[in-house]
Amino acid sequence: MPASLTGGEQRIAMRIFIAIQPTPAFRDALVFLQDSLRAAGVAGRYLTPSNLHLTLAFIGMWPEDITGLLPAVRQPFPVTLSQVGVFPKAKVLWAGVEPSEALCGAARQVRQALSAADIPFDRQDFYPHVTLVRKPAVPEGVVLPKISVPRAKMIVKEVCLYRSDHRENGMEYTVIGRSGASSFAVKPKETSEASIGRPAGTRRRA
Repeated sequence: MPASLTGGEQRIAMRIFIAIQPTPAFRDALVFLQDSLRAAGVAGRYLTPSNLHLTLAFIGMWPEDITGLLPAVRQPFPVTLSQVGVFPKAKVLWAGVEPSEALCGAARQVRQALSAADIPFDRQDFYPHVTLVRKPAVPEGVVLPKISVPRAKMIVKEVCLYRSDHRENGMEYTVIGRSGASSFAVKPKETSEASIGRPAGTRRRA
């Protein structure tokens, strides 16, 4: 049981996940890509610009703020948009980013920190992507790989703790914590090819 719940103390659980927050320019590129999909006739539930993010680990319901566990990004690294694709079973259309040792290493560090703290999380392979559309309907004749993807790049300097809330108009994702100098530091491990996820039909992502 988490220390914050001992002694009869009660806290309301939050639905949380850890992710990279896009910079304003990178978010603009994602919105441009969403507009391109709309123009191509792709229907579905488009995520609002403020909800766009790159998930590193999905936790789900948890009764405490775990900002202190976020590993600091000691060496900032680039993330670059690369392609669009679909997880058919999960019914998600996403923007992929180029996998790199630094990005996959950040996901590994986050998951190591959660494991060390005995915090359960979704252990599916990490496949770096940003969800753009849920329940997409792609018209016949539209070839997603041919959709022009902006060669946008951002520098990752921190990871964020998000809270997910149900609102009248859908889900709302809010940053409630950021990694910093006092964050839990995890010794990086060499990233193997196996740690870089591959597209799969079923994904549980925020």
